[in-house]
Amino acid sequence: MNFRVPNLVLLLVVSPVGLWAQETKESPQLSLPMAEGAVPEFKSRKLDLAQCVALALEQNTEIRRAKEEVKRKEGVAIEVRAQLLPKVTANGLFEYQNKSLSGVLVNSGFLSADEMNWTAGVRVTQLLFDGGAGLSRTRAARIAQSQSVLLLQNTVDEVMLQVRRTVYTVLVNRSLIDVQDEAVRLREQQLSLQQKKFKAGTVTKFNVLTADVELANTMPQLIRARNNKRVAEVQLARILAMDYPIEQPDDWLPPVEVVGDLPYQPISVNLDTSLINAVNNRPDLRATKDELRVQQELIKAAKADAFIPKIVGSGGYDVIQNPSSSSFTQSLDGPVANITGTWTLFDGMQTTGRLEQLKAQYAAAEVAVEEKRRLVESEVRDAVVKMEEAQELVISQQKNVEQARESLRLAEARFNVGAGIQLDIINAQSNLTQARYNELQGRYDYNVALALLERATASPFGPKNPPPVPKPSASVAPPKPKVNMQASTDVKLQSGQ
Repeated sequence: MNFRVPNLVLLLVVSPVGLWAQETKESPQLSLPMAEGAVPEFKSRKLDLAQCVALALEQNTEIRRAKEEVKRKEGVAIEVRAQLLPKVTANGLFEYQNKSLSGVLVNSGFLSADEMNWTAGVRVTQLLFDGGAGLSRTRAARIAQSQSVLLLQNTVDEVMLQVRRTVYTVLVNRSLIDVQDEAVRLREQQLSLQQKKFKAGTVTKFNVLTADVELANTMPQLIRARNNKRVAEVQLARILAMDYPIEQPDDWLPPVEVVGDLPYQPISVNLDTSLINAVNNRPDLRATKDELRVQQELIKAAKADAFIPKIVGSGGYDVIQNPSSSSFTQSLDGPVANITGTWTLFDGMQTTGRLEQLKAQYAAAEVAVEEKRRLVESEVRDAVVKMEEAQELVISQQKNVEQARESLRLAEARFNVGAGIQLDIINAQSNLTQARYNELQGRYDYNVALALLERATASPFGPKNPPPVPKPSASVAPPKPKVNMQASTDVKLQSGQ
């Protein structure tokens, strides 16, 4: 008690001083409440396709979960391999028995004494022979570990495909918004022109109503393009593991604002080479094949456990209390060793049941490999067909857009001089909008098909974010991009793209 009182007094004296020093060191900061109607500041991050992919590789939850699975399989492999390594253990024992629980009857008296015994030692245990069961299980664990790495790579490829497809969706809808804005502007000009002509008495009310209806019919496409872009931005934020702010203004911005244009770099693909690359490189197909190897090793281990004896050896050094001496400190010591062998002669058909399960799992793995191979080949063929279709669509619509613009110009000129009718202008405007829509849709389909082909073959075909290509009027010819392709034979840039 005499020691606690000074300590308590010292604590009471030092505490206020420490608090005063802390208050003087850190100046208080006032946090005023936000004004009514105010929202927290929020800015979108401007990222291109390559930056979105890099951010997804860092933050995507599926990739992070797959990485943790790789670590788990690594721990399983270490645990299984430990069965082949020696085990070093230390053991000790101390026993005490009160004299009231034991005694020796001597003549007419009852004598008793407390009993204390102790032992200590170190043991090294090593598996000497098990018919290769431990080695088979270790190999199976290592194969499963490499399998988890392949599944991680497959997850990365799948996430990259999702990012590219979503970014392309944002870009194409942003371009479609521009297309529909131009269509709305043309129809507004047409409506204004018809209204002026109606006031001048050169056209009827029918022309004004027709122009107004055409303008109203154009608005749904514009609204749909804006909403599709917003939905794609929401999906992109989810893939990139980015959250929208809880409170934001009515004209809210997405966490990521995609920058860049929708590229178009046509390539020539060799189907046979693509199929070979897909079968050899697809990580999910290789992981499925590894499952066969895992089941083979487990079958070997099960047979060894059932039909081959198991021998375990151990050795060490023990120190025990001398049983012939009453002194607690006198001891005996020396090395010890033993070899134990076990051989299961009959286990009630347990091994038979286990082997039947493993054989069924191996057969199922064979079916899975066959099914996965067909699926991979089907994905490659489907992607190649879609690429060819989209490329033909883009090529056919590139010239059609210019012709539609010229047709609209001629229709307006004919109508202004009285040689044309309003229907010609309406049709020309609709044709221009449809041509631009088809060309953009072809670009989008081509890029998505290229991403699907790269995903299917697990092989890169070209740059994902190419530099802008000069226009046809430029004096310098468009440079050919440097492409590291495993399944393609040529890279061409279309004029004007």
